[in-house]
Amino acid sequence: MYEVSLALAVLCFGLVLGYFSRQPSFNAFHPLTLYLAFHGFVFVFRPIVAYIGDYRGIYVLFQFTPSLADKVTVILASSLGLVAFAFFSLQTGNVPVLFRHDRFAIAERKRLLPSALWAIAVCGLIGAYSLAVMWNRASAGVFDMVRDAATGTAINTSINGYVVEAQLMLATCCVMIGWLFRFRLIALLPLLAFIVFRAGTGGRGPFITAAASLAMIYLYEHRRRFPSIRIMALGAALAGLFLLIGTDRGASVRALVNKTEQVDVTAPVLGTQTLEGMDFANMEFFEFMVYAVPQRTGTYEYFADNLIIFTEPIPRVLWPGKPIGSPVQFFKLFDYGFPIGMTRSLPGEGWTQLGWAGVVIWCGLWGALLGGIYRRFAVGSQSSFAVLFYFSFIPVFIIAFRDGLLATVLRQGMFFIAPVLLWRLIAGYLGIPLARDERAFAIQTARRRALAEGPTSPSGIPPLNDGQVGKVEQWLPPAVRRRRAQLRSRQGAGTA
Repeated sequence: MYEVSLALAVLCFGLVLGYFSRQPSFNAFHPLTLYLAFHGFVFVFRPIVAYIGDYRGIYVLFQFTPSLADKVTVILASSLGLVAFAFFSLQTGNVPVLFRHDRFAIAERKRLLPSALWAIAVCGLIGAYSLAVMWNRASAGVFDMVRDAATGTAINTSINGYVVEAQLMLATCCVMIGWLFRFRLIALLPLLAFIVFRAGTGGRGPFITAAASLAMIYLYEHRRRFPSIRIMALGAALAGLFLLIGTDRGASVRALVNKTEQVDVTAPVLGTQTLEGMDFANMEFFEFMVYAVPQRTGTYEYFADNLIIFTEPIPRVLWPGKPIGSPVQFFKLFDYGFPIGMTRSLPGEGWTQLGWAGVVIWCGLWGALLGGIYRRFAVGSQSSFAVLFYFSFIPVFIIAFRDGLLATVLRQGMFFIAPVLLWRLIAGYLGIPLARDERAFAIQTARRRALAEGPTSPSGIPPLNDGQVGKVEQWLPPAVRRRRAQLRSRQGAGTA
């Protein structure tokens, strides 16, 4: 039975991918492309590897054993989530991306460069301070996160959460530098430095997101819908670094940079087989949630865990009695096992909220929302701010699909887009003209010139030939073009 479910998962993935590949929106920038990559690896490829290798490390760590029905439910529910995400994302975002970076856009970026440098300076200094604080604490072995025994939620005990997360602004700043300075090698050095120092703190997601953002902007600038083999090879190297950092949480990087003896970091031993660890174990995490909810909890969460978005922004130093996790909780998963370090994934979060219906609702909502954001970017004016906003925000979901939580998107997204918003405010305050204004002015000028000259020039000026008339009249409103065509046809009839 389980083998049949795995085969159905492969078939479902192939059908969705095949249908998507024939749509005008099939490109590397569409959110469905990211979700297909996530789902294909975590819920299609890895379950087959886990079945062949008989992976049990997560089960031992989490102290549970899923039934055959639980395992089949996970495979089918994750496939249902893929179909829901794909359907709704294509309903709202099934349009081709229009590459609008013309001479007006290039001139716009040149005018905006000084204001961008101001935004980079402000956000970069704050981010660098945050990264330095976290690096020093990691080097000294000081860890401020304490995990609540009842809920498993990690909370800050002696440092502000905004200080911890502010370093994410460096990711966008590094992308801005690489993009504005035309991807020159020297312009990529800040991103390389960010990858090294962020890896040294034990964090991996942000530098993966930053690299993906820059790669997408590079493809957009070169009007390519998909990455080349070279870019995919760099992505594979970053994936290897992701796994390497996970083994010791950056201790090797810190030892190399600080030129000190490496300190061994003890990590849970889950087995020695490939991909058996927790980095990509969303299948086992989902199995635990199906095992617990609602079979043992007797209830779902009914999306109440999203209420954390209202309490989490308040620092605990200002609210000593702030609830740990969501202010409304129907159960605690740690009452049914030991799901330490578990991430829910998008379909897993949906299941915990409302079962099968929750999977469709949660995956469908995110598919519709992200498809709409893609559509707005793909057919919009694609200003410099829009380009940087989109390519800084969408790669966040490389991690968010794995976490599945709205709070993760808001917590990280606000810092990733902060440099873009500050850049927009500075440019607006300085009154820097944008590309759309220049395009509108050029169109108005062409129209005025066309109306003044007409299809035939005044006395003393050679008349326009047919090709020139067409070029001039392309800027005129449709009603004016129709009237001129009728006038020419009447003149031609009178001459005959």
